[in-house]
Amino acid sequence: MELMDFVKGIGVGGPVGTMVDPRETLRFLEFLPDVEWFQGYVVLLLIRSKNLKEKYGFKGSDRSLSLHVVPGYYDNPKFKLYMVLRRYAVLHEFSSELYVYERHVGDGIEYYRIPTELVALRVSPNPTDWVRAEVDTINEVVLSLRDAVFNPGRADDIVRRIDVQFCANAMKHTRHVFHMIDVDEWSIVKDVETYVQELLGYMPARIVTKNGEHLLIKVSSFDRDTAKRWFGHIRDYVNEVNEVYGEEVVEYKKNFQEPVPGVKYCDIVPRFYPSER
Repeated sequence: MELMDFVKGIGVGGPVGTMVDPRETLRFLEFLPDVEWFQGYVVLLLIRSKNLKEKYGFKGSDRSLSLHVVPGYYDNPKFKLYMVLRRYAVLHEFSSELYVYERHVGDGIEYYRIPTELVALRVSPNPTDWVRAEVDTINEVVLSLRDAVFNPGRADDIVRRIDVQFCANAMKHTRHVFHMIDVDEWSIVKDVETYVQELLGYMPARIVTKNGEHLLIKVSSFDRDTAKRWFGHIRDYVNEVNEVYGEEVVEYKKNFQEPVPGVKYCDIVPRFYPSER
């Protein structure tokens, strides 16, 4: 049964929190690769440092408010992922009541409420090997705690790093089904699309964002000729475009998370467009 029909039959297909267009979200989830029992989908609710600067005048740093891995051993992992996204969309909607940003200034701490527009709900299209990520994280936590015990003067900084260790390891043990081209300038979107389409022979899946779009390139399905053509040209093309504009308007990424289509992000709702073969 299609995921959208399954959700509709249960009665959880309506908008909730910042998930204003669940059908768009479901179309994107159906596009994601299936996962083995030891793999999983990673969901992140995080503060964007770029948005902090626009709101409060300081950049700060990206911070994870909550992270969830949906493992593949569930009977229907994509449905579990959908339900996690619905719960996170509620947290997202009420972020100003639930989260604060702590900023150390001199000997004191300043606290800032985190309104919805400063928060992003993200999911990684590439599955992670959560078993290997957990094992690495457990080992690193033990070493970090030992380090903190023997270095009490640095204990605060050491312990704080524990929070981000699993996220880093989840990214390290990613299965790279997709690479992504991030186009951050509307005026060149069509040019980039045309170039990519010429290299691949088709238009890949896209997520339209506030300033441009993300092209999701399924590198795991490349045959030898396509791989040679793609990897032999794409990075030079990206560098040439950025050189012309004098700034980084296009990025090529292997490790990334995507804004969830159908879920509010800043003042837009990202849209998903499947591959056009």
